Amino acid sequence: MGGLSVALVSPLDLTTQNPASYMNLDSLMVNFEVALHTAHSRLQQTINGETTSANTNRASLGQISFAFPITNWLRSGFGLTPTSNMSYNVSREFGVGDTIIGRRILNHQGDGGLSQVFFGLALGTNQISVGANFNYQFGSFTRNTYVFFLDTILPIPTATERLVEINAAGFFVDFGLQYRQPLSARYQLGFGFTFRPRYNLNADRNLLELSTFRQGGIVDTIHAEASAEGTLRMPEMYRFGLSLERLGRWVIAAEYSLVDFSNYREFGHRDPNLSVSQMFRMGMEYKGRPFDNRFMNRLTYRFGFHHGTSYVAFGEESLIQQGISFGFGMPIVRRGGFGGNFARLDFAIELGRKGNRNIPGQIQENYGRIVVGISAFDRWFIRGRFD
Repeated sequence: MGGLSVALVSPLDLTTQNPASYMNLDSLMVNFEVALHTAHSRLQQTINGETTSANTNRASLGQISFAFPITNWLRSGFGLTPTSNMSYNVSREFGVGDTIIGRRILNHQGDGGLSQVFFGLALGTNQISVGANFNYQFGSFTRNTYVFFLDTILPIPTATERLVEINAAGFFVDFGLQYRQPLSARYQLGFGFTFRPRYNLNADRNLLELSTFRQGGIVDTIHAEASAEGTLRMPEMYRFGLSLERLGRWVIAAEYSLVDFSNYREFGHRDPNLSVSQMFRMGMEYKGRPFDNRFMNRLTYRFGFHHGTSYVAFGEESLIQQGISFGFGMPIVRRGGFGGNFARLDFAIELGRKGNRNIPGQIQENYGRIVVGISAFDRWFIRGRFD
């Protein structure tokens, strides 16, 4: 549904992005969800009228989440989810025609990412609920920069390297609110809001800068820094959402999110290539009938799109990011099971674009992403009539 979530009101969808949504879950049912992502990207850049391209593929675990009721007015959820992923290896040759230093190759490499474990609580009524996710975020990443001097004859290094490794971890809290307003016996209006305050991750950094000389293969350490302590300051995040639902038939929703990544600080330093990320999302879900005799009528269909700006800036402008998505959910019902236990298989395809290669120097990414999720529902909290 275009990636929106904060205003969705469903007893069968575990929306961890808004902890207040845990109150929507069935008071007798335990929910379990796991998702997998795979993506293919084509990168293109136009320089001096010539377009170069490269292809990338990646796959990752989306999330593992679990939710269960505590009382009629209190619900909980917990799980593991990746929050960022870094993987790149980019090289460029420049200095052609330079008779003093000669040609050079600039290479950037990066790897790693952050994940988080969360535990959430929600309380409220059938009309309004509030919640909070208590998160522990952890991970590590490396960034390496190399400059290779190809054909210089001067007594300068044939290569210089800058190697940075950062390990980070810390706690933070997400807050959520949902309000549901019945319009009639068939229709319902929903509102959702989430807020993540600015927070810090404790970090340590290993830094090494080297020069390698052609004659004798001499390696000279320019600067070394071991286990320097500092912080990664993460920006605050806001999300607002609205939904209109015909109960049991369909739902239409829209969402706006804002994150100012210019407030990100790494060991006290600002990254000039980070900017404000704003995203508008809209989607629709047409609900299937799990016990219908026709297979196609049992499917739940979803469509959506998103449009906005990425957190990455090129010059003084943020990169445009947009895409569409479509998919379905297929129920797997155990008809004879006690309490109506069942599962659901979700499948989605997203097609999108980041950047614009028609802007000189800017890289355009056209990507396709496939998401496969499995949700299981089981009624645990039912007292038997007979012992």
